[in-house]
Amino acid sequence: MISQSKLTHMKGRAVAVLIVLIGAIAIGVMASRTILDRSLDLRAASVFPTARLLNPFELEKATGESFDASDLQGQWTLLFFGFTNCPDICPDTLASLSQSMASLRLMKAENLPQVVFVSVDPDRDQGDGLNEYVTWFDSSFIGVSGSDEQLEQLTQQLGVIYVRDTPDPQTGFYNVDHSAAVMIIDPQGRLFGRFSHPLDPEMVTADLFQITS
Repeated sequence: MISQSKLTHMKGRAVAVLIVLIGAIAIGVMASRTILDRSLDLRAASVFPTARLLNPFELEKATGESFDASDLQGQWTLLFFGFTNCPDICPDTLASLSQSMASLRLMKAENLPQVVFVSVDPDRDQGDGLNEYVTWFDSSFIGVSGSDEQLEQLTQQLGVIYVRDTPDPQTGFYNVDHSAAVMIIDPQGRLFGRFSHPLDPEMVTADLFQITS
């Protein structure tokens, strides 16, 4: 006959084992979901093996409000770095993203990503000028910028590079060389993947519909 104390001990062990099993199952489900999420049949997006949480940063929206890591929480985000005087890559990329957003709206996508244009030319891109530039492509697009120190808080952890040329001595005009990829940030504020330049709007739309669904 099993004593009361031994029975209590056995029940305690059984409960402990059950808790461990439940935890293992939960972890397995989460891992499986992560694997499934990262094995989508994507046509244009490159998904990184592991999503990486971004470190704190702080920039400023063209409308004057602060833009930081908390603004990347709760929704998918597309980050693109450039400058408003860019002759080709920036307008082409923003136009392509605008087409994709319009297509997603027609498809009744439930979770539209936010598109954020980060200017790496803060001396020329700020306030109304920056806001008018990005919203010309799509009224939902957000323009942000900041000092070089602030920009580097974000660009360095994303692997984004930009270099400003020496201004022309007569006109003062200068070009800015910059990374052309569009970075994909998940609703947990983690670097999820990227779209490489040039963008194909149809392929980007198809991928975003899968990723954000």
